[in-house]
Amino acid sequence: MQQWDQCVDFGSKSRLLRANKVDNATARAWVAARDRGDMEASMVKASKKSRDHAINVTRSELVKLRAENERLRKKVAQAEAAQEILGKAFGLLEAVNQSPNEDPIQIPPALMTLDQYKQWLSGHHVAGGTEESGSPQ
Repeated sequence: MQQWDQCVDFGSKSRLLRANKVDNATARAWVAARDRGDMEASMVKASKKSRDHAINVTRSELVKLRAENERLRKKVAQAEAAQEILGKAFGLLEAVNQSPNEDPIQIPPALMTLDQYKQWLSGHHVAGGTEESGSPQ
């Protein structure tokens, strides 16, 4: 405010405001508060508004971060569940692969050719599967 009072040349107050990046309305409010005698109270009020705004911004950011944290926790839980299921499926498929396969032909008997069917019958020790079993041809 001392610098403001020292600005007597034309445009010097505008230069002072630009140099300090202060809005003209703000400067007028400060001058009016000084003239009323409540400059200190006005500065305390402005300081409190600034702190309250910062606190509100911080709280808002905290709420956003908590929501994102919860969303990511759910996503991690889903990924872990999927990983567990895939692990079990892999184990099951590995066990199936390692078990002895008695029937190399996986075609249903109804869809087999005659030769495949004969081979299937002989592999299952069913009468009539091969010529050696005494079945008619």
